[in-house]
This record gives sequence, structure tokens and C-alpha cells, in this order.
Amino acid sequence: MQTAKNGENPILELPKGTVIYEQGAPCSTMFLLRSGTVALFLNYHTPQQFQLFEISLPGSSLGEMGLFEADPRNATAVALTDCTMVEISQHSFPAFIEEHPEETRQMILDLSQRYKMALQEVKNAHLIIQESLEALKEADHNKKDSLKDRIKKISDFLLDIPDDVPPELYLSFNSRFHGTMF
Repeated sequence: MQTAKNGENPILELPKGTVIYEQGAPCSTMFLLRSGTVALFLNYHTPQQFQLFEISLPGSSLGEMGLFEADPRNATAVALTDCTMVEISQHSFPAFIEEHPEETRQMILDLSQRYKMALQEVKNAHLIIQESLEALKEADHNKKDSLKDRIKKISDFLLDIPDDVPPELYLSFNSRFHGTMF
């Protein structure tokens, strides 16, 4: 990894495979991609590893949530190709905004796109949950109907139940006075 200075913000030359930052690590910087491709992973190098997305558009930002919130890193960033990046610290961020309005605009667009993607994922998850609940209700309803149908067939076979009396009522009444049938 080579480092050059760009005012207060170092320019990093990262070879393919470099872990730029790790999930859960403390954070006080963000990065702007100049060239290359970076992937963000949850649970990197574990059986639960999940790739969130890839970033390859020059000027795209990553790691900004930690910079703004001072929270630990929420994902692991890995260089999928050789990359050139600018590292921006909390201290140098205000000056960077003033000196680089187009890159600041791109950061805002990146955040907006990620918010849209997250919102769409929530909508998709909500739809799946709704469909699953409906399927469970329908299965439960069909299960009850099939049980009622089976009780009716058994009771019709074994007993002479009048058509206007529900089989459950007859079986309940019969079991009270004559013991259970099953």
C-alpha cells in the first residue's frame, strides 16, 4: 500500500485483496474511490459472509457512516481490484467539502442511492412477510376445513347425524353423554 498526500487527505494505492477496513473496527475516516472496485461485506470470511454491493464509480464514497456518526464500521470493505482512494478524516472533512463541491455532491448522491436501495429492500421484505402470513392463514384455514371434512365423513359413516346438525356439535354432545368416540 502506497500513500501520497493530497493536502490533508492521503491518497492510497491499494492492491487487489486489501482489506480497507473491517466490520466492527473503530472509525474516524471515510474514503473516496478514484479508480478500481471495492466490495462491502457483512461477516467477511465467515460462513455467514454476505456481499452487500460493489462500488466502482470513480468519486463514490464509502465509510461515511462511521465518519458522520463515529460508530464502529458496519461492514468490511475489500479491494476487488487494484484501487486508488482518498482517505478523508473527521478533521479534514469540512475543508474537503469547501474545496471539492462536485465530489461532495457525488457523496450525497451515493447516500441517496443507498437509502433508496435500503428502502426497496425493506419494502420487498415487508411484501414477503405479508405473503407468508397470508399463506399461513390460508393453510390454517384449509387445514381446519379438511379436518371438518374428515370429521363429517367419519361421523356420516359411523353415525346417522341429521343434515341440519354440525358434526362437531353432535360429536361434542355425544362424547359428553357416551364417552369419546376416538
